Amino acid sequence: MDLRYTVFIGIVPFAVATAQPTPRFHWLLNETSGTAAADVYGGTLGLLQGGPTWAPGAGHHSGACRFDGVDDRIILGPCDMTTGTGEFSFSIWVKPDFVTAMDRTILAKTIGPGAQDHIWSMTFVSASALRFRLRTGAVTTQLSTPPSSIFSGIWYHVVGAYDGSAMRIYLNGALMAETAATGSMGYHPQAPASVAALSTGAAPFSGWVDDIRLYDVGLSQQEVIDILLEEELTTALPPQRDAIGMNRLDLLRENWASTVLFDAMGRSVERPSFHPVSGMDLSGLAPGLYLVCLQEQGHRATWPIMVQ
Repeated sequence: MDLRYTVFIGIVPFAVATAQPTPRFHWLLNETSGTAAADVYGGTLGLLQGGPTWAPGAGHHSGACRFDGVDDRIILGPCDMTTGTGEFSFSIWVKPDFVTAMDRTILAKTIGPGAQDHIWSMTFVSASALRFRLRTGAVTTQLSTPPSSIFSGIWYHVVGAYDGSAMRIYLNGALMAETAATGSMGYHPQAPASVAALSTGAAPFSGWVDDIRLYDVGLSQQEVIDILLEEELTTALPPQRDAIGMNRLDLLRENWASTVLFDAMGRSVERPSFHPVSGMDLSGLAPGLYLVCLQEQGHRATWPIMVQ
């Protein structure tokens, strides 16, 4: 029996039915002029340095900020988490001009140039991989993804999450890497957080950045997917698991208005038809991780699936 395209649903199918956690800091980057980025929640201005430019209408959501990869950056201030239970996450949209073997900073808070000086950071490394560093106590834990299909000129949603027991990297909703980590992050008011380069201008990123969020909770994958899809989808219906057939995914017995299929990079693969009896035919898909999104007015449900 050929099982290459049999579809398996995980033990817990995803449906986003609860409100997202509120960020402690949130920079929309929708400005059209000036040298400051407004923070929606924390009231902390991001200060543009080195000459980044506003790109109205060019962002993933609306506007964005453009960085030249020389020394452009935004200084966000200390951004220490004084609330919560010691957990931490950040969410950011990035569109690189190019990917290279050099380290390219996406978001960072450091007290110096060395690896052990990173309080937290996310960088592009080895051209197509991501590296998440987090300092808890006197220990800096480093987590990297395998080389992945990251291309220039494409928007990516990048999340680093720490829940007090593990660090995780999500790329466009897909869990790319995780490792055990424990301990308190502490407070480092002398260390400014920065976007698109270290606060000194080192390890710069070339491309666009949009919608930066910092949280005092460790985001779950369900919450990451909710952030990823919030521009497309609204509230949810609780799902129920159903039968899985060869080359076919049988989900809810509902007349959904639309069906969207995303690959692991968050790109829309197709809008396949969904029939409440016969389900969705996935036989033509290449093996890999996908996200199925069903939507009707006021309702949605999402499932991560693996095609093998």
